[in-house]
Amino acid sequence: MHAMEDLIAAALAEHLPLEPEELADLLETPPSPEMGDYGLPCFTLAPRLRRAPRQIAAELQGSVALPAGVRAARAEGPYLNFFLDRSETIRRVLTGITQEGPAPADEGDNADRTVVIEFSSPNISKHLGVHHLPGTVIGMSLCRIFRALGYRAVSLNYLGDWGTSHGRLIAAIERYGVEDPHALTVSELQDLYVRYSTEAEDEPEMQQQARDAFRRLEQGDPGTRQVWEAFREVSLREFERVYDRLGVEFDRYTPESLYVDRKDELMERLRRQGLAQQSEGALIVALDEHDLPPCMVLKSDGATLYATRDIPAAEDRWERYRFEKALYVVGNEQSLYFQQLKAVLAKMGHHWADRIVHVNFGLIKFLDAETGNARVGSTRSGDMLLLEDVLQEAVQRARAKIEDNRNRFEDGADLDELAEKVGIGAVIFRELSTRRTRDVVFDWERMLDFEGDTGPYVQYAHARLCSILRKAGEDASLEVDFSRLSLPEEWTLVRHLEGFAHALHRATADYEPSAVATYLLDLCADFSAYYSAGMREPERRVLCQDGEVRAARLLLVDAIRRVIRSGLELLGVAAPERM
Repeated sequence: MHAMEDLIAAALAEHLPLEPEELADLLETPPSPEMGDYGLPCFTLAPRLRRAPRQIAAELQGSVALPAGVRAARAEGPYLNFFLDRSETIRRVLTGITQEGPAPADEGDNADRTVVIEFSSPNISKHLGVHHLPGTVIGMSLCRIFRALGYRAVSLNYLGDWGTSHGRLIAAIERYGVEDPHALTVSELQDLYVRYSTEAEDEPEMQQQARDAFRRLEQGDPGTRQVWEAFREVSLREFERVYDRLGVEFDRYTPESLYVDRKDELMERLRRQGLAQQSEGALIVALDEHDLPPCMVLKSDGATLYATRDIPAAEDRWERYRFEKALYVVGNEQSLYFQQLKAVLAKMGHHWADRIVHVNFGLIKFLDAETGNARVGSTRSGDMLLLEDVLQEAVQRARAKIEDNRNRFEDGADLDELAEKVGIGAVIFRELSTRRTRDVVFDWERMLDFEGDTGPYVQYAHARLCSILRKAGEDASLEVDFSRLSLPEEWTLVRHLEGFAHALHRATADYEPSAVATYLLDLCADFSAYYSAGMREPERRVLCQDGEVRAARLLLVDAIRRVIRSGLELLGVAAPERM
């Protein structure tokens, strides 16, 4: 289903020195329907064409071939306004959604484009904290949206499984006589780590034992490696349980340890290229020409750093995938580091370095009901707040909210299952409905409200649409008279449905799932106004007495349902059919 702005842009491109994509971006929606459905402001064309905007608009009116579905083009001062054939537009939009699906079906060129998306990336032997939520749901949503547009999107989880902390944990296993590390839980691993670290504070011998254990791991000692591999297996079991609850999955786990053995070869290359310099015993790559501080690639004691592993990891991803883009969904605080990483890769001669994108995001904060202040996601003692605990609290609060509003819910709804969908959905939607670079404040009362800019509000709208279709007792059909959809609210809804593809393109262009969440909120608001009008005036109801109008409205309702469901799925939010 081609969006009308694309068809208009293609027609304009026949007469203007701009690409259709550029012209599509220029098109605007006039402030009132009487002025047209699309408008081309000719101000931006004037410098290039060396003619007055009014003249350009008048010339285009007489020369542009109108695409099917456009009934007129009129020059209004410096604007060229396009008027759609409403019945034809309604037919095209509703037929496209019904037959081809809500997402664009003309994205075949993207099939050869690969986008690699690294996200979540927790450290093993530790719980998933609430601070892992933003990157996890932003990354998974971007994967889904890119795939909806025809891209090959590869989801990677870059596990933090290397470092001296594992030496302490290996030493703890040996010191305290743990017989089967595979039988441990992540909580038990953390307890062992804390116990050993506390006892080792005043025990130089224990500190040395931890260093020795990590050295054995680096040297590939089989027994030590077996214990360390148990840490990863135990951690993945817990991670995947939480990921399953969030609806998150990965194509590939790529642990940091995979690239540790490439250290020597990397250092040799950097020296050979004249890039590595000694600085107080460490190796650095100077980045003065990029106005950046130097990037350290090896510590003075020979230990590796993030860059030591991230450089070969990026090279490996290029060799495997020849990516169009490589997205790193990592917090705002790492912005400088990713500038340095890209600069080092560019200095090494990798032409694809500019295809790396740091998809940064803000913090999660919680509204303190007592003080009214927002605080970061931790307990009052400062300990990390577990992601699993947050999800469980969301479900429990959703269950209580559902009980308080039980009279609003349909008979036959499974309230426990619904609480899971609403609670988890509220958490995900709250995160994804905010521009990713901003901090997100969790206000439990607000985010679980069935009115307002929330996930439950969108879910409730979807369930209401499903309820209307059930009450109709018949399936929506394309065999309708599209001209019977003549209400202004119906035209508004159709125009909004047509904009779904644009929301997806905006989400991928800006790496911003909030574009989809905002679209859904606006569409639900339009539907709510339409539904409320029908509650006041029987002839405006979907299930009205006029059979032809009823059939056309059922098709419209079904199209809205399909788009909302698709949008929720792209965000990773469940779309209940009964609420």
